[in-house]
Amino acid sequence: MKKSILVLISFFIISCSSNDKGEYKNDQNVYENNTLKDYELFELANDHISSKQFELALIELDKLEVLYPSSPFAMKSMLVRAYIHFLDKDYEKTRALAEMYKSYYPGSNDIVYASYLEAMTYYVLMKKSDYSQEQTYKAMEKFDFILNAYPNSEYEIDILTKIKLINNNLAAEKLSTAKFYLDKGNTNGSLVYLIDIFKNYSSSLSIEETLFLITKIYYSLGEYELAKKYASILAYNFPKSDWYKKSYNLINGLDDINDDKKWFEKFNPIKLFKQDEENYSNNSSIQPIN
Repeated sequence: MKKSILVLISFFIISCSSNDKGEYKNDQNVYENNTLKDYELFELANDHISSKQFELALIELDKLEVLYPSSPFAMKSMLVRAYIHFLDKDYEKTRALAEMYKSYYPGSNDIVYASYLEAMTYYVLMKKSDYSQEQTYKAMEKFDFILNAYPNSEYEIDILTKIKLINNNLAAEKLSTAKFYLDKGNTNGSLVYLIDIFKNYSSSLSIEETLFLITKIYYSLGEYELAKKYASILAYNFPKSDWYKKSYNLINGLDDINDDKKWFEKFNPIKLFKQDEENYSNNSSIQPIN
C-alpha cells in the first residue's frame, strides 16, 4: 500500500515538474523568438491598449523590459503598465508603479505624468456628497501638488477643470451637513458650514442656496443687517435665481428693501465668480505616453 502511494506521489511530482518545465520553455520562447525591436514592441503594446487587450499589452511590455532594459522605451513602459492597471481599475498597482517610476527616474520629463496618474486613482473614487470625502481630499492634495511643482504642464487645464468638480463635491457635502443641522434646529452648527462654503467655495454650484440659507438664518435670529448683507450678495450676483426670489420675499418688509431693483447696491455686495453649470463628469480617461 505504501509503495502504491509513493508511486502515485512520484508520478504527480514528475507530472508537475514536466508541466512547469513546459511552461518555462514556452515562456523562454516568448523572448527567444522575438523579432521585434524595442519601439515596435512599445507600439504593439499601445495598439493592444487601444483594442482593450490589456493582457497582451502587458506581455509586450514585459518582453520590452527584459530584452531591451537600457532602451528609453523600457523606461516609458513602466508608466504604460501603470496606465493599463488604471484602465483595469487596479488602482493599488497603478499607484505602486507610479511611485516606483518617480523613485527610479526623478529627472524624467514624464514624471509629471506619473504624478497625474496617481492623482487620478483618487479622483475616480470620489463619492457622492453624502459619503466620506477622504478620496476627494486626497485627489485635491495630489492635484494641488502637480500645479505647484509642475506649473504650465500639459495637464494643467484638465486638472483645473477637475478641481472645480472637486470643489462642487466638497461644497455639496458641507451644504448637506448644514441642512441636517438646520433641520435639527442647530442654527449655529449650520452657520459654521454655510460660512465655510461662502468663504472657501464661493465658485461652487452650491453657493446660491448657501447664501439663501445664511440670509434665512440671520433673519430668524433677528440679525437683519447681516440678513440684508447676504441677500444683497445673492441679488447682485444671481438676480434671476430662484434662491434670490426666496430671499427677497423673506426680507422685503425690512427697511431699505423695496421694489427698487438696485436696492442691493446700497450694501456694497461682493462680486462672486460662480462657475458655469457644466456637465462635469468623473472622466477617467488618460492617454498613454507615446
